[in-house]
Amino acid sequence: MMCRAGSVVAPFCVYLSSVWIFFPQLIIGIMAFLSGVLTLMLPETLGKPLTNTWAEAAELDDQVTNKSHSEKTVPAQNDSTLEKMEMLHQGARGTD
Repeated sequence: MMCRAGSVVAPFCVYLSSVWIFFPQLIIGIMAFLSGVLTLMLPETLGKPLTNTWAEAAELDDQVTNKSHSEKTVPAQNDSTLEKMEMLHQGARGTD
């Protein structure tokens, strides 16, 4: 919905340059920065299975809200992931 609202408002941002020449760029820059900051509030999904049903999403939400912010979990890595990381590390050494 916000995408549609933005597409309606975007053409009118050009008229803001009559107020200050950098005003349209400033507004778009602030909105981009704000969306980036809000993205940081999304839960981490690295090494976790993604949800398929609403019940799983509700369970995940309950787990996130009950977990204290001081606890940090390390994502689980299997052997194939570690092998890929080692191969990437060895490849990086060869390009020096």
